[in-house]
Amino acid sequence: MQTKCESPGLAPASAPEAQNASQNDKHGAENKRRGGRSQRRKGDRIEREIVDLHRKFGIHAERVPLSGASRYRGSSHDVDVLAFGREKSPLCCEVKARGNGAGFATLEKWLADNDALFLRRDRAEPIVCLPWRTWDALPKVRS
Repeated sequence: MQTKCESPGLAPASAPEAQNASQNDKHGAENKRRGGRSQRRKGDRIEREIVDLHRKFGIHAERVPLSGASRYRGSSHDVDVLAFGREKSPLCCEVKARGNGAGFATLEKWLADNDALFLRRDRAEPIVCLPWRTWDALPKVRS
C-alpha cells in the first residue's frame, strides 16, 4: 500500500482549497483539544463501522492510526479505503458523525431520494455526496 492519498485519476486540491486547508490546520489543533473521551470513543466507533461496512462488500479499508490526533503520513484523515485495489493509493476519507444531525440536515434535504448530490462553490472543484446505497452499488475493485 502506498503512503500518500493520491488516488488514480484524482487531481490534487486546487489553490483555494489548499489555502483553506492550511487555515484550518492553524486552528485545528486548538479545536481538537475540546473533544473529550466520549467524543473520541464515538469517533473511533463510527470509523470502525465505516471500515466494517466496506469489508462486508469486499473492499479493504482501515482506520488511520491516531486519526484526528496527528498528521499520520502527512495527512489528518480518518479512514483509508482501497477502492482501486491494494496496489493503488487509497482514498483518504474523513468521517463525521452528529447525534442530532447538525450540519447534515441541509445536505439530506438537498439529496432527498436522488443518487448523488454535487456541491460546487465558485472557483472550486465540485464535491460529491453519495448515500451509502449509491456508494455500495458502484463498481468496485475487490481486494
